[in-house]
Amino acid sequence: MSEYGRELIYLSPGSFRSLWNTYRVYEDRIELEFRLFFTTIIIRRSEFVSVDIFKPPVIRTSWGALKLDCADFYTHIGITRNCGYFKEIRFTPQDLQAFKKACRLMAEAEVSENL
Repeated sequence: MSEYGRELIYLSPGSFRSLWNTYRVYEDRIELEFRLFFTTIIIRRSEFVSVDIFKPPVIRTSWGALKLDCADFYTHIGITRNCGYFKEIRFTPQDLQAFKKACRLMAEAEVSENL
């Protein structure tokens, strides 16, 4: 169980492409480690808008996205949220499709909890 009492859905361990950042998807949030600034960005389910996979460089699809790692050089994930200074975040987990699927599972869990 996690600190907030929710299960881990997906873990992307650190690698060269991610600058050794780890990315986690829980049932109620996404945690993106950002080692460059010694912090972790937490995106709660209520803040999450969308997730997609993009080809490099980031500037092709967004001028103001926060890049957590080498997203300009590799196919990467883009998350959009509805709050915060940077509403778009780009990063490269190990398995793009699995990360995207885990994010969609997290988002769908909110719908099923509200029913």
